[in-house]
Amino acid sequence: MAEAASCLDLKACFFQVPSPRGTRHLFRCRVEDGTLVELTRLPTGYKASPGTLHIVIASTIARVTTAVHPLRAATSLVRIDIWIDDIRIAGLKSDVTLWEAQVLPNADGRHATVGEDRESGATQYTFLGVQFDHAHRAVSLSEKFFRSVCDMQALNSLTIVGVEVTASRFLCAAAVLGTRLRACYFFSKAVRRRLSVHNRGIVLETSPASLPPAAVGFLEGFRRMIENSRKRNIKPTEKASAAIITDASLHGWGAVSIPDSGEAKIAG
Repeated sequence: MAEAASCLDLKACFFQVPSPRGTRHLFRCRVEDGTLVELTRLPTGYKASPGTLHIVIASTIARVTTAVHPLRAATSLVRIDIWIDDIRIAGLKSDVTLWEAQVLPNADGRHATVGEDRESGATQYTFLGVQFDHAHRAVSLSEKFFRSVCDMQALNSLTIVGVEVTASRFLCAAAVLGTRLRACYFFSKAVRRRLSVHNRGIVLETSPASLPPAAVGFLEGFRRMIENSRKRNIKPTEKASAAIITDASLHGWGAVSIPDSGEAKIAG
């Protein structure tokens, strides 16, 4: 029997809730004039979003085995993937729809609104820019992803923020297309150096990235590969022994590792 999946999207407004007073000192920052302030609500949005925290909250709502008590965790018959506020429940259709019926009231009980465009027990669907086809065990890039690549600015005139966006999209495409990351090594190294310079305050987000010709050539070739790509058949993999939750942007990075033992490790 072919696998299926249910895809749920938690509305961003759910994360706009007041922070407990006892934890507000953990979310201090300085405004433009240098004043130190405490956030009463966690910021959301592309540039200032505690993505790692969002993933942990969504994992709790979906009852991911590494995020909740074993007695409350999801059945081993389904696999749950989380990214920020997107949830995917995969497995046999009967098991998927059964666990989806558990997650929906769990989200409602925490006043989280689920988007209207959710997929329920589907064998073909889009999740995080990837088109999944369980009937044929194949993956491909979504139409929206293709449009975003076609609409990108000239690769030889990218800014620092443009390099960040491009690297994020192309590394995702590399995973879907089965490209060896070794081929991306010199491009990734060039990106890392430029983001490091930005993080030290030497250049601005809008500063030219000035990528070396080799990196630009790699990007142009890889974009052509994306535009000509087709569905790729995939093989099943073994279950991971730990959950790794990460988030990174021009404003910093963070990671939470939750092994089967339940002892979480945080870095950032």
